[in-house]
Amino acid sequence: MDCKEKTAELCERLSLDPKRKIADLSFGNKKKVGIVSALLHSPKLIILDEPTAGLDPLVQQTFFEILREENARGATIFFSSHILGEVQKLCKRVAILKEGRLVGLQTVSELRESGYKRVTVVAKSPIPPEYFNSAGGLDVGGFEAGGFEAGGLEAGGFEAGGLEIDGTRATFVYRGDINELFRQISGLPIEDALIEEPSLEEIFLHYYK
Repeated sequence: MDCKEKTAELCERLSLDPKRKIADLSFGNKKKVGIVSALLHSPKLIILDEPTAGLDPLVQQTFFEILREENARGATIFFSSHILGEVQKLCKRVAILKEGRLVGLQTVSELRESGYKRVTVVAKSPIPPEYFNSAGGLDVGGFEAGGFEAGGLEAGGFEAGGLEIDGTRATFVYRGDINELFRQISGLPIEDALIEEPSLEEIFLHYYK
């Protein structure tokens, strides 16, 4: 397929009128022009920075289909986005950057299976914030803090972060030995506990914090 045919196909699929002037187009349609310009010559390397901004949901789905087709054709795609759901659906590998430094590089499946869990603990009485904010073990009303540390919550070969306490409920992202986790929270009068797979966004926020 030559560039002219590829342009016509992309314009049709993205609902873009190629006869209109750029100055007359909306922001979303200008983004479509950029997408068509980037893909019309079937490049082997495609670099996209926040490409879905301004696109309506239906066009976004069509755009994702086009990217999958380009990748199946053999193109390498670098896709930058703050919409982590898009990254999770589209990408095979994820690189996490913080302050210009690479802090993580894994496949999406590896990132999801790296041992991170989202833990929710519900107690029968309000959870003191100090329970998860202790160095060396803090006894608060019979609650053994057991070496949790603020801002990273690392102890005994496990990690926990993203701590949120709302009355009787505490939620955090955890990685490590589940038995050690249960030992650490055994001092709480637990009414219920839930352990789930975290979303990519929660893992991303854990890296940043």
